[in-house]
Amino acid sequence: MVAPRSSCPWLNVMACGLLTTILLFAYLVRDSGLCYIKERAVTANHTWRQSHTAECPTQQEVEASPWAQNCYLVKNVCVDRGMLVLYDDRYQPAPVGGGETPPQFAAENNYGQFIYQFKNGGTKYGFPLDTIRSRAASSDEGTEYLRSPVFSSCTVPIVWYPFWMTNFGHFLRDNCAKLYGFIQDTKWRDAIKLVQMTAEGLAIPDFNYALLQPMTSLSVETWADFTSRLLPGASSLVQPGAPPSAEGHHHRCFESMFVCTHGLNITRWPLHAFGRHVVKAYRHLLPPEIQELDGISSSSDSDDDGGAVLNVVIQKRPGDTRQLLNMEELLSRCNVWQHRTRTGLPLRAKCWEAEVVDLVSGMAAAQIADVFVGTHGANLANGWLMRPGASMIEVQPYGFDAHVPHLQDPLFNAQDNETQVMWWVLMGCDPTAWRASPEEAAGHGVEASWAKNRNMFLRWEALETALRQVAETRNDMEQYWQLWDKGEWWWHINRSNITFGGHHRSRCLE
Repeated sequence: MVAPRSSCPWLNVMACGLLTTILLFAYLVRDSGLCYIKERAVTANHTWRQSHTAECPTQQEVEASPWAQNCYLVKNVCVDRGMLVLYDDRYQPAPVGGGETPPQFAAENNYGQFIYQFKNGGTKYGFPLDTIRSRAASSDEGTEYLRSPVFSSCTVPIVWYPFWMTNFGHFLRDNCAKLYGFIQDTKWRDAIKLVQMTAEGLAIPDFNYALLQPMTSLSVETWADFTSRLLPGASSLVQPGAPPSAEGHHHRCFESMFVCTHGLNITRWPLHAFGRHVVKAYRHLLPPEIQELDGISSSSDSDDDGGAVLNVVIQKRPGDTRQLLNMEELLSRCNVWQHRTRTGLPLRAKCWEAEVVDLVSGMAAAQIADVFVGTHGANLANGWLMRPGASMIEVQPYGFDAHVPHLQDPLFNAQDNETQVMWWVLMGCDPTAWRASPEEAAGHGVEASWAKNRNMFLRWEALETALRQVAETRNDMEQYWQLWDKGEWWWHINRSNITFGGHHRSRCLE
């Protein structure tokens, strides 16, 4: 069990009451419920350096890094049109060279899932990402920089095979947070250039760029763009923003490069730290009243009577799946809810609905909320964009308890030793409190996906039970971990009662 974390102070008064819904960037909403930024307009608040001033890493430092234990290290290499050009003599023919076969690199361990969107609207899931081929250097190289390479020691590309890059939740949780932890633990982090693999040179979702770019001072590129052959003089043609290399211009040859095909073996999972890092990078895009919350722990407003007011934001998903069918009732009852804690603090809730459609609207809602309520899905990753001490209440439909992912987010949150997000779960166990999605009703699609896409009725009594627990815990993380150890951080919403989920990954009994 995870050791208790340090507690956080409880603030009774916030700077001002906040109630805002923002929609700054349009998303294209897919049938799957995934969201994509239409324009790459989300820009991190960085002052980009045009030259590298940090000390370049030595070969020994590169080889001793955690990257070398998790990824494939390639030395003295140039990139050209999707391939690696290897200059080590061991790849030259024997007897002068070593006669070794140049390696290939491909996605491993379920990494590399790509959703191919056809022009006519068709979709192919599980499309493989590109395999990286390599070859020995030739005397007939097509450009001067390949014939007489100058290997950079100040730029170290990290070629990343992502896990479900088209799902915002998976990309933030299973890719970016792990990369962020590794980068923070790397002494020579200023030399890192992130290069994301894609399929057939196709584009990646723009939220990938938005989440990756704040981690590095060098521009994030796809493998196709990074390996394109440079025309004479083109290396100096650099767009505004983050420079493409530590040298400030386009570079194609490197002393060291890592290819990561199967994720990272993490010793820590800084989900919340990464989320706060993202908010810091894009805070300038938020309304001024939300920007003022920078660094403030989650707490509550105060009302005229001196009591506390919890800001409760209920997520509304786009589309026609995973909807809370009694949203109006929940909001009505939530807005008249009152509670007095065991310590005598009077408390009420201010509750509203927010449609999270992109990174910026997700940040805005997450930063306002003391309590974020939402059905299971990718949008719950916005919970790690919340302020310290805030609570995420995850709602799950009937039947989803049979699927392994149903407790992944709270369990992974518990693996973050520094998280200050309290994750609670309301699991639907009432067989009468749900309605089929259009796909399930028609008997179409994958049957294993039906349960997670169901719409449901969330009884007010269940939400009230969770809100009372939040109120009593306030933003004291030490108290939350004590409840975690007792299995009192999640509930089964049965037909006749509401019970704690307990210590184990238990299933509904009804």
